[in-house]
Amino acid sequence: MLLDKLWYEKQCSLSKLLLAIPLAPLSLIFGTAARLRRILYARGILHSSAPLVPVVVVGGITVGGSGKTPLCRSLVHYLYTQGFKPGIVSRGYKGHSQHYPLLVQEDSNPLECGDEPLLLKRSLKQEAVVVVDPVRTRGAEYLKTLGVDLIVTDDGMQHYALQRDVEICVLDASRMLGNRRLLPLGPLREGAWRLKTVDAVVSNGATLVDHNNFSMRLIPQPPHTLDPDSTATLQRGTEVYALAGIGNPERFYQTVEDLGLKIVKKISVADHAKLSDSELAAYTQRYPVVMTSKDAIKYSAQQVHNVFVIEVNAELTSSFYDCVLSKIRNSKNKISKRAEQQKAAQG
Repeated sequence: MLLDKLWYEKQCSLSKLLLAIPLAPLSLIFGTAARLRRILYARGILHSSAPLVPVVVVGGITVGGSGKTPLCRSLVHYLYTQGFKPGIVSRGYKGHSQHYPLLVQEDSNPLECGDEPLLLKRSLKQEAVVVVDPVRTRGAEYLKTLGVDLIVTDDGMQHYALQRDVEICVLDASRMLGNRRLLPLGPLREGAWRLKTVDAVVSNGATLVDHNNFSMRLIPQPPHTLDPDSTATLQRGTEVYALAGIGNPERFYQTVEDLGLKIVKKISVADHAKLSDSELAAYTQRYPVVMTSKDAIKYSAQQVHNVFVIEVNAELTSSFYDCVLSKIRNSKNKISKRAEQQKAAQG
């Protein structure tokens, strides 16, 4: 992808220069609009709100996959073990429902709720209530009526309409901030300065740690078959097709190779997209197809054979959990301020 080369490769080339020239003014417009929007929210011209429970935003300042959903899942599981009743709100990217807020169940249709919310619900089960709503403030308020006492957002760092008590920014350590330019000239949704304002920066694959920077490792699990009636497994050295419809497919391909599988063909589809039934069936007749758990959500209702899923678990340090838990417990002042604002608005 040409944009990836512009954003992440350090070598200078004529093709990159020719692409950068028309994108530079668009990047300036994007940055100006984003800055104006932040100012309007900061001054109260644009309205922001949140329910009277702690709100934790797990997000990023770069486009593409960085590991936000695995981190969100691990964090919610941890908070559940600490006695919280967590809820998750997501915009449900690429999902289309007739009504919102949409309560996600384990048998929900991914075409309605989106991939990540369904993946989170199926992995967390009773540990979390998951709601999808493009208007996150409305979704968060709905979660509060369902009895949750803490809300985690899967993505949404730039959704300033929803006030938050804790912000966690996730980065891909192999890519970091790329060329450090704003969209579309670079991969940034906000400038690098934003990292200084969040409560924790988590780098997926990094080892450097300091007072508010933490490392995360995604630990791949052995591939398991998607066919509920099969007990098939994959041995090291097996030749496979690798399918990835995620923001950073190269990371998944590396995971496949790290598990000792030999990739015969890489099947890349657009982020959140899927193959047709016939296309997938044609591939599986040649070689086993391995895919991410997010991709598998799209095919789980089908009777597919010779398809295997590689799930990953986020491994974080105890210091990260301690940091987040401490900030949640110290969020009473922010919540009290929100209560005063709501009282004043009512009258």
